[in-house]
Amino acid sequence: MTIRPLCIALFAALAVPSFVAAQAQHAHVHGQAFVDVAVDAGVVEINLRATAQDLVGFERAAATPEEEAQVLAARKAVLDHARLWQFNAAARCVAEGPVLEVPGAGEAHDHDHDHEGHDDHVAHSDWTVRYRFRCAAPEALRAIDSGMFAVFPSLQSATVQVLDATGAREETLTASANRLTLAQ
Repeated sequence: MTIRPLCIALFAALAVPSFVAAQAQHAHVHGQAFVDVAVDAGVVEINLRATAQDLVGFERAAATPEEEAQVLAARKAVLDHARLWQFNAAARCVAEGPVLEVPGAGEAHDHDHDHEGHDDHVAHSDWTVRYRFRCAAPEALRAIDSGMFAVFPSLQSATVQVLDATGAREETLTASANRLTLAQ
């Protein structure tokens, strides 16, 4: 069974800024992240959205050097795909550079870890990060483990929309149930 047409449409949606607007259907809820996962033909797309409160620790402009350091640390943490998403080794998945979008920031997005600037515009906002992985042995891809609850302890759950070989479904991840099982 192939889901290529659906995944292509989802991949296209993930690649355009209007997808962030589509995410507006999710309420701004502290302690909860929203994740979209699409798997097809050895490509895994993951879109993570969470509040600045959960990722940074506050939702306003950084007022002190310590708070500016918190914003930079949060930026670094969300762009650290290896800590947030782990695949079974046999699938041999390799990440492409993640993209971070922070509404109201001076720059619309960051690519990978190359950004050196400050983000003082985090007031009551959601951060969105898009990740893309290519798996050399997609037939071996069985699950994705998420480290986001260890990295961001204020997150209590993640509502996950999954599109894989079995179709679309919704799952919930938590710190104690952080594995997303994929269909083959």
